[in-house]
Amino acid sequence: MAVAHKGAISFGLVHIPVNLYVAAERTGITFNQLHKECMGRIRYKKSCPTCNLDEVSKDDVVKGYEYEKNKYIVI
Repeated sequence: MAVAHKGAISFGLVHIPVNLYVAAERTGITFNQLHKECMGRIRYKKSCPTCNLDEVSKDDVVKGYEYEKNKYIVI
């Protein structure tokens, strides 16, 4: 395992070398959602019910904070 950081702790004339190692690894299984009939992968479309758009492009999406009901500040 590779050392993440090398250093030392000193107390007067006492010098203690310290090596830090990464203690956790990401090991896990991820799943995709599939359509039961044809085994096609399920995708999520972004839509706008106000404009009656079936799909909104990634470039047209912004983030905002709702400070009152249905009133937003774009960030």
